Amino acid sequence: MLGPLRRQLRAVVKDAVYRAIPRSRLVQRGRTDRRQIALTFDDGPDELTNAYLDRLDELDVRATFFLVGKSCERRPELAREYVRRGHQVASHGYDHSHFTRLPWRELREQLRRTEAVLGLRSTARRWIRPPYGNVDARVLAQLLAGGNVLAMWSLDSHDYEIRDAAEVATRCAARQVSAGEVILLHEGQTWTLEALPRIVGDLRDAGYELVTMAKMFEV
Repeated sequence: MLGPLRRQLRAVVKDAVYRAIPRSRLVQRGRTDRRQIALTFDDGPDELTNAYLDRLDELDVRATFFLVGKSCERRPELAREYVRRGHQVASHGYDHSHFTRLPWRELREQLRRTEAVLGLRSTARRWIRPPYGNVDARVLAQLLAGGNVLAMWSLDSHDYEIRDAAEVATRCAARQVSAGEVILLHEGQTWTLEALPRIVGDLRDAGYELVTMAKMFEV
């Protein structure tokens, strides 16, 4: 019995902490009075990054990419290419470790190393998406104290477990979203790349503007 009770208590504490954070510092969903959608991509850069960027260029879409520091070290030219093409880049941790499992000093070092390799960015504040979206009160306090904007999502495409482009597109279809949606997608996946034209076309046909998170939240 203690296990479920502890989980419930942690959830209550986490919800209370979330509510106390200024909206400009923890963002998850945009305004409902603007027909805007933000496409976000985790886990790059990798061997498919250029293909993703080319596809988004063809579709005339600017997106937000949450990059892994270790991968940026291996492909520094790609870390710069996102920004050159007009996209927003932000931190997704150094090696995709769960932040909640890292001691304070190790998490601080992960953040520092990732910031050092991200290079030029188009936003004044540092943005970060914790791997797996996992945070607790300690991690939240540490990230906020560092001046970061915590960027979550409101719709999960589940493209990390669904390997069918048509199904990924269906999960992101206009009938599944509403104004202010932040859609979670991932790099490195051919099915996600294949789904992008259908996703973008459907959302635009429904009258949505596709923007970066920085533009959506004006942060």
